[in-house]
Amino acid sequence: MPAIARTIKMRLITGALISLIALLLFSCKSEKQAHGGGGRGAQTVKVEAVIAVSEELKSSVRGVGILQPAKEVDIQAEMAGKIQVVYFKDGQNVRSGEPLVKIEDANLRAIMSRVSSKLSLARSIANRKKQQFEAGAISSQEWEAVWADFKVTEADSVEAAVNLRKTLIQAPFEGKLGISKVTIGKHISINDYIVKIVQKYPLKVDFSVADKYASVLKPGMEVEFIRNAVSYKAVIEALENALDGSTRTLLARAVIQGQPEELVPGAPLEFALNLPSKETLTVPPEAIGSDALGSNVYLYKGGKAKLTRINLGVRLVDRVEVLSGISVGDTVLCVGASPVRNGGSVEISRIRN
Repeated sequence: MPAIARTIKMRLITGALISLIALLLFSCKSEKQAHGGGGRGAQTVKVEAVIAVSEELKSSVRGVGILQPAKEVDIQAEMAGKIQVVYFKDGQNVRSGEPLVKIEDANLRAIMSRVSSKLSLARSIANRKKQQFEAGAISSQEWEAVWADFKVTEADSVEAAVNLRKTLIQAPFEGKLGISKVTIGKHISINDYIVKIVQKYPLKVDFSVADKYASVLKPGMEVEFIRNAVSYKAVIEALENALDGSTRTLLARAVIQGQPEELVPGAPLEFALNLPSKETLTVPPEAIGSDALGSNVYLYKGGKAKLTRINLGVRLVDRVEVLSGISVGDTVLCVGASPVRNGGSVEISRIRN
């Protein structure tokens, strides 16, 4: 090939290489500008956002409580012996003081008679010795011994009378009896179960709430209970004076209004307790993230995402209360599944209402 032709060819190849290099440099610069001038691999993420505003939050606490009767007692034997009479039938309604069971008392009546005789004699002796002591005929030591003997005999008489009364078991209050565990002729011991008595109304419900609601509950607050799709109104009667150490919950007791016959003590009831409304900050659930250190949100700061730690309060269906970490007017990013990173470039695609 002639020298002139080779020279022209080399110049053409060199020119093409220079043009290619210039084109590549221009493309890299354009791509870098298009991505905001960030570091290697940086890109701008488009996300929606909300402006943190204060709003009136209305919330409620839900859970399950257990229905309780007004009064409930397991009637037990206070004396051992053979059952002589059973006065009641299973499921019977009884009045306060009505007799339920009689235990054979022949031996106790004998003891009572003997003690009564001893008491009469001791009283007579004490009266005579008192007159002698006042006349100076006996010493104070002799009088004190006679008086002590009289008081011991008197105490024995009281004990015998109490034991005799315990052989007649009576209803402690008005109510309905359950199923009997005794029959005539059965020998029972002290503390043996006889029957349960229940005074149903007014019905009460025991329920527990988490410790963060403990300061909100007050006697007199209304609670709604639900059983088989039927709603019942109730009012908080009392609160436990301390949290349960194992569950960190507070026990409350509410009284159901009226006398609903269909409710049976021991049954579970769902409850809904409306909490007092309050001014607070809320954000959508998709704005909240979490890691080993707790909950967080990303705030929009000059085109960048700033990771901010927060403390959460009540969770609603579409909102979550934020107790601390953000302020009114902050722009909170609704990150969701977006690849937002702390310090990364972000662009707000839309401000939610």
